[in-house]
Amino acid sequence: MCPEFPEFNRSRRQRRNRLTPPLFRCKYRDRVSYSETNVPSLSSVKKSLLVLQSFSPDHPERSVTELSRLLNTHKSSISRILRTLASEGFVEKNPLNSKYRLGLKLLELANQVLGRYELRDLAASHMEALAQETGEIVHLAVLDKADIVYLEKKGGGQTLTVATKVGGRNPAHASAMGKVLLSGLTPENLDDVLVWGALVRLTPRTIVERGRLLKELRQIREQGFAVDDEESFPGIRCVAAPIRGIGNRVIAAISVTVPKQRMPRQRMEEIGKHVIAKARLISKCVAAGRLEG
Repeated sequence: MCPEFPEFNRSRRQRRNRLTPPLFRCKYRDRVSYSETNVPSLSSVKKSLLVLQSFSPDHPERSVTELSRLLNTHKSSISRILRTLASEGFVEKNPLNSKYRLGLKLLELANQVLGRYELRDLAASHMEALAQETGEIVHLAVLDKADIVYLEKKGGGQTLTVATKVGGRNPAHASAMGKVLLSGLTPENLDDVLVWGALVRLTPRTIVERGRLLKELRQIREQGFAVDDEESFPGIRCVAAPIRGIGNRVIAAISVTVPKQRMPRQRMEEIGKHVIAKARLISKCVAAGRLEG
């Protein structure tokens, strides 16, 4: 210390503080690890990947506490990572037990993942047969919150078709497959799904009134199929039927999509019979394969 030069003493203390790790400067240093306070920004990306890799067939759902213990990371950090991943659809939270599971956003990132998706494989041959029988586009989709996600697409020989792609999304309320999937939910789950997004109008024929949508969903349950009459794309009609898993639960939907000029009302009924028949065949394959969705 130099009593004659207080400014010099202050500069020495400042330099010493800059060089001292936060662990030793923190009053509550027993609560904060040095590794937590000096983590490079890149490590948060690695931690996020480790969180995703922590899920497995044996552990499809994990709690914040489990992940914290497994990855030796503070619960606050795990919670922050999960919230970020959930906001982008990479994970989703089970409202029944507050645990997390992988989200369908992962299916959009790689066709390799989709190629290994069992439901897609089970449905492929039946979709191809349906495309040949009708000469039209055939889709397979599942529900993700208030959207459908296209898992597979077959056909495409026609010049007039719809611009959809595997991994793409569409609002469930505005599509035949989406309405089929919504009709298979319990009233409680349906309320939860509809909270995720407003009933957006995509075309002049899109159903945007909740009461009208609920009435149509009841009708779909009774008749076993749904129709999209230019509700998602102008000039496009679609007929869809449910694919059922264990316990007769609706886990997916299959559809035939046709330009309006190629599908008058009479042909819509004819195509509907083909769609329902193929959906039932796929459901039998699912039951045999014990796929629960």
